[in-house]
Amino acid sequence: MSRKLLFLSFLLVHVWLNAQDIRLRGNVSDTSKSGGLPNTLLMAIRFSDSSLINYTRTNLDGLFKPIKIPVDTYLVILSHPSFSDKTYLVVPSKTDTVLNFKNVVLPPKSIVLNEVEIIATKEKSYYKGDTLVFTADSFKTLANATVEDLLKKLPGVRVDAKGKITIQGKEVDQVLVDGDEFFGSDPTIATRNLSAASIENVQVYEKKNESTEDGKSETVKVLNLQMKDDAKKGYFGKVSAASDFQKFYENELLANRFKGNSKISVFGIFANTPKQAFGWDDANKYGLTGEYSYDYDEENNTWTSTDDGRTGIPQTLRTGFYFSDRIGKKTKINTDYTFSQNQLQTGTETNTQFFLQDTSYTNSTIVSTTSQNQKHNFNFKINQKLDSLTDITITPRIMYNTSSDLSRQRDDFISEENQLTRRTEIINQTDNASSDANILIKLNRNFNKKDRNVTLSYQPVYAASENNTRLNTSFRYYQNQLPDSTLDQKRTQNIEKMEHNVAFNYIEPITKKFKTQVSYNFAYNKNTNNRKTFDYGGAAYDIFNTPLSNNFENRRFINRGGLRLIYDVKKYKISIGSAIRQVQQENVNLSDNQKLNLTVINILPNAGFVYRINQGSNLDVRYTTSANQPELSQMQPVVDNSDPNRISIGNPDLKPSFNQNINLNYYFYKGVKDVNFYSGLSAGSTERQISYNTTFDSLGKAITQPINVNGNYNGYLYLGGGVPIFKRFLKFYYNLNGNFDNTVSFVNGKKFTSQSTGIGPQLTLQKNADKYDVSLSGSYNYNVPKSEISVQSNQPYYSYVVEGSVNIKFPKKFGLNVDGKYTNNGNRTPGYNLNFFILNASISKAFLKSENLILSVNGNDILNQNISNGRYINSNQLVDTKTQIIRRYFLLKLTYKFNSQKAKLEEESDEE
Repeated sequence: MSRKLLFLSFLLVHVWLNAQDIRLRGNVSDTSKSGGLPNTLLMAIRFSDSSLINYTRTNLDGLFKPIKIPVDTYLVILSHPSFSDKTYLVVPSKTDTVLNFKNVVLPPKSIVLNEVEIIATKEKSYYKGDTLVFTADSFKTLANATVEDLLKKLPGVRVDAKGKITIQGKEVDQVLVDGDEFFGSDPTIATRNLSAASIENVQVYEKKNESTEDGKSETVKVLNLQMKDDAKKGYFGKVSAASDFQKFYENELLANRFKGNSKISVFGIFANTPKQAFGWDDANKYGLTGEYSYDYDEENNTWTSTDDGRTGIPQTLRTGFYFSDRIGKKTKINTDYTFSQNQLQTGTETNTQFFLQDTSYTNSTIVSTTSQNQKHNFNFKINQKLDSLTDITITPRIMYNTSSDLSRQRDDFISEENQLTRRTEIINQTDNASSDANILIKLNRNFNKKDRNVTLSYQPVYAASENNTRLNTSFRYYQNQLPDSTLDQKRTQNIEKMEHNVAFNYIEPITKKFKTQVSYNFAYNKNTNNRKTFDYGGAAYDIFNTPLSNNFENRRFINRGGLRLIYDVKKYKISIGSAIRQVQQENVNLSDNQKLNLTVINILPNAGFVYRINQGSNLDVRYTTSANQPELSQMQPVVDNSDPNRISIGNPDLKPSFNQNINLNYYFYKGVKDVNFYSGLSAGSTERQISYNTTFDSLGKAITQPINVNGNYNGYLYLGGGVPIFKRFLKFYYNLNGNFDNTVSFVNGKKFTSQSTGIGPQLTLQKNADKYDVSLSGSYNYNVPKSEISVQSNQPYYSYVVEGSVNIKFPKKFGLNVDGKYTNNGNRTPGYNLNFFILNASISKAFLKSENLILSVNGNDILNQNISNGRYINSNQLVDTKTQIIRRYFLLKLTYKFNSQKAKLEEESDEE
């Protein structure tokens, strides 16, 4: 966007709205005539000096002509010769610029007024105990905005393209609606479909993790959407259909029905575009968001992109229902079911440079995959109050998933002299079926003594999967190293997991300020993995391959006891404690009856400090420790040649890792000045970190085995905030992230240390008003890698992004939404220094008085440049990936939002 165009946009915005004035408007009703009361005088009198600042009168229909007054405290008096006066004390906010005196009824002259009604705006953001609360109506959103649009307006809250939410630099783990899960674990069903106008407030807090599974975080960050009472009466929802009448389509439905304590919701999505078809888990899995991130493949010691060039058109069907109700006064039930079916053709292109002590080589990989999967997810929850102090909650969950994947991969290995040395072509066909079932039974008992509480829970878990894979690989050598060959194998893998988890937690207040917390956890886990590999014998897969087959079993007994002392007063909360954890582990190689026993004892201290500075400010410091067990696949002593170029083998001698972390977070928000700031620091170190020893042969084939190493540590710093500028005409946001990682690994048996340092500032200008939103931002990411194994890989690289958006509501119910994003990448492998501009736009027209029927034309990637690339450096590997996802398409879309509330009367325009 040019500077001139940006200046003209902001100039147009300034003409439309002068944010330093308050607008008064409304109407007076005459109950005797069932109509408006004309000739009623409205006077705005400044409270400090009793000066008359402005006035207006009602017309024949009883409507006031809107007037403007400067921001201040006023007595607003409504007066009529035939009635007594009505007086309001108005205490406005500088950001709430419209006060509407609707349907006022003046009292008869015979009634003496004994009351004065006070109108004052709520705090936009404040702390209630440890809970951060945002008042939803205090943040302006355009008509028909969703909850996700509202969240993007909240100070310190960021929502990425996947729908994942970060608040004050911390990722949200769970999204609730009125305190309950809404369609299980996919929060985007709520954030992308519920109306922003239905939300009373947004609450952010941390709660104890209900999972009793060992190694899980003790707390989870929760975002709770508290709905308005009016929204919980009758029904509301939306239905939409969109198509280009060729190959792209988006169809959605969400309907909610309230009746007393009963609520039922249904939803459905049928689409083949990336914007609407996937929630944040699926969007991350299928790489359809246009954002770039990496997943670490622990078995192969490689990093791969989660948005890695998957160019195909997705076909997605997702549907489900949610139901909650109260049975009597003591029983509450919640249940939901979700079904999803996805089909996708994907592709990726990756260039990896390997650096060894005496040489280097390059691996160019092209992968195409066709995948299909179906998932059934069922959740149920019943809460029964046994008496006024005791309740029991039973929460069963069931998941069943089937999938099939067919991938074709070509690897070219190129020498340091730029000569093609060998090529492999791999066809990998996999069918998988998995199930997971668990039930959490939790008893909670309070006592007459304040804060005394005991909880007891039991959670059995059963999971199983069956995997069938056919692997066909051809090897071709160009430098006569070996004769060309082929590999044709079939593998079956059956995995079973059975767990029993018991948890006990007791809180005893010692005084009004001190209390103790005693906890105990017990877990028994039994995991088996039976892998069988058969070679093709000419007519069938009938040759049993012993080195690639193994039946492995792992049993664990975990006992953990903890004690914590808590000091809690109005402004402070201090806690200090420790836990002792014993793990008894037995690894059994059922193929040769070898056993390995291991006992590990860990001391796990913890501490926390919370300073509630005032209603809008909070400081939180925490020190935590944890011990994590290795995965079964990391311990099983069998060769995995799913990718013959990157072979992995398990290590039954692995020990649990021990992690230490310290986290600091500070936040404040000043509602009157509309200024917010947040900052955080996180640092951690790991003993016995599970890293990898990778051995490379002369042909470039890698054999990787997990091992325990010491010396891994990391740090992360973030800060950001927002402040109004130019006399509140614009809002200026700033953000800065910095990170440092020190990683130890082994290459060809020798220890190497690699480091990575990154910094990423971002600046944003934003203007929000009743009829438009405008934003412009720029960000820069600079990364400095450092590796002992090769100076060649120590080259800094960068990317910068400039993006902006304009959303305007025009007269006659027309709307325009435009967003653009320019990305530039530099200092990468030739061919991967890409720059591109993604432009999206939509034009809409709303119909009906309520504007609930919307017709729009949407353009995605109008310039047809949709592509992305990324880089990661790990140990002796420098990985560059470029991706091309779904490009230009246009949709004609019709959306209808429905509700049972009566349509609001049209209000007179506030233009003078």
